[in-house]
Amino acid sequence: MQLAGQLLDIFTHEELVNILHILTKLPDRKNSGNFNAYTNGFQTKDFMYPVMDKLVIKKIETVLGIKINLLHGMLLKEERPWGIHTDYVKGDKNPDLAILIPLNTEELDTHTVVFNEQCLDSFDNFILTNKKLENNAKDLYNNLCSHETINRLEYVSLLSAYNWHSGSMIYWDRKLLHSSDNFLQNGIKQKLALVLFTTN
Repeated sequence: MQLAGQLLDIFTHEELVNILHILTKLPDRKNSGNFNAYTNGFQTKDFMYPVMDKLVIKKIETVLGIKINLLHGMLLKEERPWGIHTDYVKGDKNPDLAILIPLNTEELDTHTVVFNEQCLDSFDNFILTNKKLENNAKDLYNNLCSHETINRLEYVSLLSAYNWHSGSMIYWDRKLLHSSDNFLQNGIKQKLALVLFTTN
């Protein structure tokens, strides 16, 4: 399997509406650090898991052809774009995938931006221990990543920018650095997704 990718037409409009309706039962919980989003989470022992397993996880296992071991999932209600970061450090010993399912039922002009570089702690530490790249992602400052700095974008190179197509699924290895795009520039005030973090 590739380190990152996107599969289209996995979920129907009706399935997305149903998934979102169920996930809205989770209480709002702000992310740690500076506020970017509500990250309303659940784990395998929670009441939410059996229905998410039936509606979402089993389908993903069929499509990807792998067993999904959920560390935790969340309803992401993003209001400010994430900068470059890694999802590697979540408290588990064998991180695997991050899987994002956009819950918008109409097309939105927004992306998840995934870079080629891998990071096992924080992007700030990555910058301290790596050199700037000759073929880097600084051009993204002019469009998708205007919320970032040119300096930080010079440490990474673009793997792909995945558009949030309704019904699709985006996945990436949790070691990969990635970010949101600056969706605020496109007049989007909040974007919703189901995000699953898996472990080996």
